[in-house]
Amino acid sequence: WLSFMFWMVLGCVGVYLWTKCWLSTKESALAACFYALIPSHLNQLYQLYNGYAEFAATSLLTLCFAFVTRIFQRNKVSDLFGLSFCFALLILTHLPLTIIGSVCLFVYALTLLRKNNFVQPLIKCALAVGVSLSASAFYWVGMISEMSWLNHTSERYFSGHFGFDENFFPLYLHVNTRQESVWTIDLASLLTFLILTSAVIYFLYKKHHKVETSQPKNIYQTVLPLGLFAFFMTTPLSRPLWQFFTPLQKVQLPMRWTAIVAMCGAVVAAASVHYLLKGNFLKKRAWSYGCLIFISIIGFYNLIYNFHPTSFVPFSREKFENTLSELPQQQSFVCWWAIWSKPDALKISEKIVVDNRQTQIISWEDEQRVFEISAGKPTTVRVATFYYPLWQATVNGKLVEIDKDENGAILIPIGSEESRVELFFQESSVVKIASVLSIFTWCFLVGVAIFIFIKSHFSLKSNLKTL
Repeated sequence: WLSFMFWMVLGCVGVYLWTKCWLSTKESALAACFYALIPSHLNQLYQLYNGYAEFAATSLLTLCFAFVTRIFQRNKVSDLFGLSFCFALLILTHLPLTIIGSVCLFVYALTLLRKNNFVQPLIKCALAVGVSLSASAFYWVGMISEMSWLNHTSERYFSGHFGFDENFFPLYLHVNTRQESVWTIDLASLLTFLILTSAVIYFLYKKHHKVETSQPKNIYQTVLPLGLFAFFMTTPLSRPLWQFFTPLQKVQLPMRWTAIVAMCGAVVAAASVHYLLKGNFLKKRAWSYGCLIFISIIGFYNLIYNFHPTSFVPFSREKFENTLSELPQQQSFVCWWAIWSKPDALKISEKIVVDNRQTQIISWEDEQRVFEISAGKPTTVRVATFYYPLWQATVNGKLVEIDKDENGAILIPIGSEESRVELFFQESSVVKIASVLSIFTWCFLVGVAIFIFIKSHFSLKSNLKTL
């Protein structure tokens, strides 16, 4: 609960800081409250059993939008490093939302461009992305270089049930299974989109009043188009874009774009409240009833579907600890296995299999296995470990070439003499270099953060003394 509360609060803080770029403190706080109650955002917390990483990444993405806006609005180095830090964490948290977030941040930056000042902010954003990629290089360099070895890259996981074609909004019309539950997700998405339609208040106000030059109206030129674009990407109308931009297909589920609709909806709704009060709309009974009904519908949905006992059933501490202790021995998702690995390999439970020779296991760690084999005829040893090109083996201190059997288990050739075999996992040199680069980058980011904090602290003290 503390973990989920942390990410919820962080997401609300991100929306608050983002909205604060245009609206007052009170209105920004209202946007944060809206975000906490938007149905599709709460669905990540209460109904999506595998949505934890996505929930965390959504919170980080709100901060990314806040820092991008600040980069375009003011000239401070702290915003550049804030964006670098948050975007690096986003990459390390959830890849699908990283892809979605990258596209949306690019589209959003285009809406922020101004003729008199656009070169410097774009350079800062590009530099921030470069620093983020450097900080997360230890992860994505290995992932990209080894991606072709995994089942997940096969067509099976980007078509049918896993394909984007069968997961457009509304899900009820596209998903052939789980129809008893998908309509609740559709309802949450529809309510989230309707929050964006609160922008009609601004356009009605603009029609009858002169809109002075102010920051709130900029929300309808930047955040609103982004939210509408995100909702468009959840619908079948966006199919040509999905087919043309193939990296987007890695997202698999178009409904993940609803996370962007939710955060944009919170900001737009707060701006609409600004004009709702400014235009005295609530003095008209129809507007008062309409707002009350809409708020009641969202509250009713949250209470019935998100907070229903069947949506979130907490484990007892004993059951939770037992589940954690059993997980390492359970079979992982086949989509993350190597392409040559087969479930039949698990039918042989022995860790070491070798014909007519005795074996003794010295150590059996995650990335290193050491065992001894008695003398006998030259043969191959089968090790209960799936083959992967980064595994290496030595026999009596000499490096040997390993192979794999028909089910993907490691085979190690040994001679007739008594043999001491060491099997160890060794990262590629490119990943090692990327890891060193990431370490230096994080040290640099932490150092800059400390410097900025100390500088602002002493600056505050100086101002207080002056007062």
